[in-house]
Amino acid sequence: MVITITILFFIGSAAPFAIILKQLMEQLHTGRGEVSLSQSINMIGVGIGAIFIGRLMQRYKPRTFMLYGSVVGGVISLLLSLSNNLWFLYIFYFIAGLVLGLSNAIAYFTLLSKWFTRRWGTALGISSAGIGVGGLVMQPLLGIIDQKFGWRATYLFSGSLVLAVNVPLILFVLKDSPESMGLLPDGDKSKEIGSYANGKVPIENTIESTLAAKNTGLLSALKNPALWLMSISFGLLTLGYNAVTTQEVSFITDMKVSATTAASALGITLGLGAISSLASGWLADRLISRYVAILFFLLAIAGMLILIRANTVSQIWLFAVTYGLGVGALGTLLPIVTRDIFGAANFSVLFGFGVVLFAVGNAIGPPLAGFMFDATGSYHSVFSIIIAIYAAATLGIYFAFGANAKPLVRHSVSQKIELG
Repeated sequence: MVITITILFFIGSAAPFAIILKQLMEQLHTGRGEVSLSQSINMIGVGIGAIFIGRLMQRYKPRTFMLYGSVVGGVISLLLSLSNNLWFLYIFYFIAGLVLGLSNAIAYFTLLSKWFTRRWGTALGISSAGIGVGGLVMQPLLGIIDQKFGWRATYLFSGSLVLAVNVPLILFVLKDSPESMGLLPDGDKSKEIGSYANGKVPIENTIESTLAAKNTGLLSALKNPALWLMSISFGLLTLGYNAVTTQEVSFITDMKVSATTAASALGITLGLGAISSLASGWLADRLISRYVAILFFLLAIAGMLILIRANTVSQIWLFAVTYGLGVGALGTLLPIVTRDIFGAANFSVLFGFGVVLFAVGNAIGPPLAGFMFDATGSYHSVFSIIIAIYAAATLGIYFAFGANAKPLVRHSVSQKIELG
């Protein structure tokens, strides 16, 4: 299951927008802000879809949704190669956003939550590493395809990959639960103790959380500041992430650096997310995820401080490494933090709400950067705003776990578990 979802994430990272931004501007005769608005519209679709998808995943088999989402998503990528005006771009990116949640993180992590309990963080980290490795491989490859065959070919390549690889894997390899194969989560052999060998329960079942204890749903959770602090904090991080990565190639080529080098820098930024995903997942199985999240948030701030002063290629590489390590953990940490604070019972619903705020941040980031560049001729102002936003997000995630200090290391407690 983990290997398959890693491959799905890998293929999903072949999104060509950042590579072809300038070509789209030329084709559509418009500015960076107007073209970047397509990514906001895409994220609006993601947010709308996430409101419903989390609850649907709780009631029905995730694999069915993933199959439909991959088919529609692949076809839409093929259709985007026909773009000749902004409205065409906007409409199909919106539709792509609506179906994205069917075949992306909500579905993948909901599926993994059924297969893993003790090693949940590690499983998420390994699978999310597919995003980073995919970025490292796919973004330079897309850059080469764009240089040799044009921007339309990049869309055709991306859509064809999804249809040729993701659809068969979902159809023939993935399974909705270990029980459907006569297995138990984590590969355990005994139902009597199951995942909780030696009578020990993981931290997510013992963390001091009113919501987890009461096993409440979304409506009750909305009354708790923790859900808003967590979701807004990750939304702010992803606002900056999407603003930076969608403009990174354009920013670097503005420095008179070649497009191939710029695409490689973006590949490194995204590729190092593989290391961050593995590291954050491994750490989150051992430390409280509050402190793991703060560590990576601070790395992202450090990367932005380098970028805002960058005027040489060596500084760009330093930014790509530092920032990539920081923001690469976001996709892994959001589900882990969600489960740590609120428990596992309503994970898909509450994680779905987090994805809504995640999508809002993604929606704001690209046009904010694009329009501010169009207005000022520089990215300095928007990069300064992003640094301040990241600092606010770091504080927000600290208080999402409560104002009182929590232990650094996870502690299992002895408890008799009755598994039916």
